[in-house]
This record gives sequence, C-alpha cells and structure tokens, in this order.
Amino acid sequence: MEPGNSMTRKLLDLMQETGYPLVQHNGQRRFGPPPDWTGPAPQKGCEVFIGKLPREIFEDELVPIFSRVGKVYEMRLMMDFSGSNRGYAFVTYTTKSEAYRAVKELNGYEIRPRRHIGVVKSVDNCRLFVGNIPKTKSKEEVLEELSKRVAGIVDVILYKNCYDKRLNRGFAFVEFTSHRAAAMARRALVPGCVKIWDQEVMVDWAEPEPDIDDEQMRKVKVLYVRNFQIKTTPETIQAVFEAAVNNQVERVKKIFDYAFIHFYQREHAEMAMKKLQNAEIDGSVVEIRWAKPVVREIYRIQKMNRGNAKFNNSFNLSQTLLLYKQQLEKKEFINSAKDDEGIGSAGAGESSCGSPSDGNSPVYTNGSKEHYSMAPAKLDSMCKRYMWAPPVYSYQKYTDATSTEIWVGRVELPHVGAPLLNIPRHLGPLATRPCMSMQQAHVEAAEYALQVIKMLKADLIQQSLPPPPPPAPLPPVYPTIMSPMPSCLNISYDYLNPSIYTQRQPIMPVTMPLWRNV
Repeated sequence: MEPGNSMTRKLLDLMQETGYPLVQHNGQRRFGPPPDWTGPAPQKGCEVFIGKLPREIFEDELVPIFSRVGKVYEMRLMMDFSGSNRGYAFVTYTTKSEAYRAVKELNGYEIRPRRHIGVVKSVDNCRLFVGNIPKTKSKEEVLEELSKRVAGIVDVILYKNCYDKRLNRGFAFVEFTSHRAAAMARRALVPGCVKIWDQEVMVDWAEPEPDIDDEQMRKVKVLYVRNFQIKTTPETIQAVFEAAVNNQVERVKKIFDYAFIHFYQREHAEMAMKKLQNAEIDGSVVEIRWAKPVVREIYRIQKMNRGNAKFNNSFNLSQTLLLYKQQLEKKEFINSAKDDEGIGSAGAGESSCGSPSDGNSPVYTNGSKEHYSMAPAKLDSMCKRYMWAPPVYSYQKYTDATSTEIWVGRVELPHVGAPLLNIPRHLGPLATRPCMSMQQAHVEAAEYALQVIKMLKADLIQQSLPPPPPPAPLPPVYPTIMSPMPSCLNISYDYLNPSIYTQRQPIMPVTMPLWRNV
C-alpha cells in the first residue's frame, strides 16, 4: 500500500473510532467537535498551542496523546501544500482545567527519539482598546454606537473618571465573541475610515488579562474593588470591610479610585464579596472581583516599558533628585525621545507639536500626515498618579485679517501638591500661542503645562540640594621685583654684512617691563 493511501486509511479509522469529523479548509485541518456535543463552544482559556511538531506526524498520533489529559473538543493542525504539517497545531479542550493539565504534563513530551514538543496556553485575545471617546458618553451609548458598525460585541467596559463620576475616562475596552470578530472590528474601525460622534477613535489590541489557573485562583485571598470616590480613605474602606467580616482584614491598598483588600483567610474574602458586592460607600456603588496574582518581576518590566518607572526605585528622594540634576547638567535630555515627558506617561507616541515657547513648532493641517501629540494623555496620567485635580481646558476662537480661524487654548491645574509642592496651589491659566485648530490648542496647552511642571521639578531639585561650599581663597598677588631687561628687538640685522656686529654695540634700554600682572 502506498504511503498516501496508508495515511488516508489511518485517518478514516480515527474518524470511525471517535465519530469526530475531519475537514481541511484554508491551510488547516479541523478534527472535531465531538458528535455528542450540545451548546456553545468551550469558554476562552481552553485552548493550547503545540509547537516543534515533526512534519510527518498527523492526527492519528496526536489525538491519542492529547486525549490522555482530557476530552478534546477540537484539534486544528496547520497543513502545508505538500501534504505535511507546518510544525504546529491548536487543541481545544472542553474545560480550562484540562488545558492546564495538558500544559503541565505534555510540555516537553518526547514524541520522537530526541524530539520534544512544546505545549503552552494559547493567547486568544478577544478584547480591543477604543480611545478618544467623548467623556460624556455612557456605557449604553458607546455599545449602541459601536454595534452599528461592528458585530460580535459581548461587553463594553467603560471606566468612570476618578474625580467626576458623571464622566468617563475617554476610552473603553470592548469584548468580542471571538478573536476573529475582534480582528474584523479592528480592521473596520481604522482611523480615517470611520468617525464616531464626529471624532476619529483610536483602536488597538488590548493587553490580554493574565490567565490564572483555577486551582491557583481558589487560593487567592485578595479582592479587587473599584469605583471608589477619590476622597474615600483607606481607613474608611478597611472599617467597612472589617465590619462585614468581623475584623479579619489584613490590610488595604488604595490607588486612585480602586483598592486591593487583603484578608487573613479565603473564606473571609468570600464573605466580604457576598455582603458588599454593589454596596454604596461614600455615595459610590463599588464593584468587587478577585484579584489576579502577577509575577512581580514581569509586572515591574511592564511598568518600565510603559513609562511608569521614571525614577530608579533603589534610590531615595535625595539621591534621585541629585541624579536628575546631574542628568540636566549633562543635557542628556537633549538626546532623549520626545515622548519621554514626565512621570507616569499614559502612552508613548510621537509629538508633532513643539512646546509653546518653540517658535519652530509645526502647525497642524488637514493633510493626511496629521499626527496627534500624547501630551494631554501624559498630563492627565501625571495628575492621576499624584492624585492632583485634573487639568481644566478652555478655548477662544477669533478670525485674523485673512479671515482664518485662530484658536487660543488655556489650561489650569487647580490643585498641584506633593511631591512637587509641599503646600498645594493653583497653577494657571496658561495660555498658548495662536493655533490653527482647537485640537492643536488643546495639545499645546497640555505641553505648556508639562513645561511648567518641569520648571517646578528644577526648583525642587535646587531646594533639596545642600548649599555649595564657600569658594577657595584666591592666591595673593605680588608685584614684580625684576628690573627692566634689555631687548634687541629694535636692532636691525644686516644679513649681507654681518661683520659690522663684531664691534660692541650700545645697549638700548627698554622702558616696557617684561612681566606684567593681569
């Protein structure tokens, strides 16, 4: 029997034995789902990725191996035009626990002599980040507007503003039914192709949430609680939760409008979630979820990559300020990226708009090369990190002599305090130069505020450094004690008749001293 016929017979035997269908389409061969399966497909997190497969291995060998750890819902083997596999496949199990078991037991499995396969969890991202949403829109309005343009939306996650619960934060996370639906929506919402509420939204893949093993999640004793008021203190939160679980709260860490609440025992956390879910604390309804553990080293690297670790954590404040002063003196900031502005940058992006004091700053146009600076996002992020009041923008439009619309932006920082100022104070209004659009005025106002904050940093550095030592005394100045010396600079020399110099010539005194004190 020929090899091709032999393989066909093996696959037919596998289909007859299991009852699973086997269909090849678009470069992959799908085995499954089970003939007795009813209801929706398995939930997200049930899929594993298989790599380093030998090219001559197919479903007749793979299915029995991966069926040892759980029931296979579907196997997708990537195929080449030559008839061999492409070295990798995807297996979907019926439960998440079976997928975790496959990773644990089959990663590194020796499928051929000295040939080990790799098995890891598959990242099936179904979530998009949608930015530049009007801050006055509600979750229902965002869902309705996006549903008119894309399909497959499961949920819209819209966070409220920390300081004004009537507003959102200007962005949302949109969950879709599948990765394919999210990819199609991302393609449909490309900026320049569609506008929502007369604005071009920013769309990109959201960072997938860490997928934690169910067994590990059952050991978590920390709750994540969000939607607090900024004014709500950690002491108030701890008192409310301790009253619900009979003083079994270990500690509370509050950050902006959310907090992590640590309990001594798992059952106390479960009790607090049951009693206080959707409870009202300080006039705000809170939401409670289980906190997901993270690897601290990876989390630190992620924060540094996002620009949230501006200062070296190994230094104290004085050492950090001294290091920062040295960097300013060396003018290292000249060679740094333009997007490295301030602490806690919300995003890194090119700024095509210089500071208001820069006379060479380009002007915004309506051309296809228009870019938007991230300065407003950076300023908002800085205010949130230090728990300052958010910036307040205002605009004024007028027409110049050529009938061109000119915009002037103003920004105010109502409450700037620690770590820059010991006594909080109001900054502004800071007015921009004339701009060609309201968007440019908005950006330049934010960049102007960032420049003012940098000046405050420099003042803080100067105040924190010790006074310079007194200058060393200057060496004493002594008058010259040498008498005038003769010079022969004014004596001519006859190169043709040097004999005239054999006789002694009279010495001509020089009135100008040779040494002079400056």
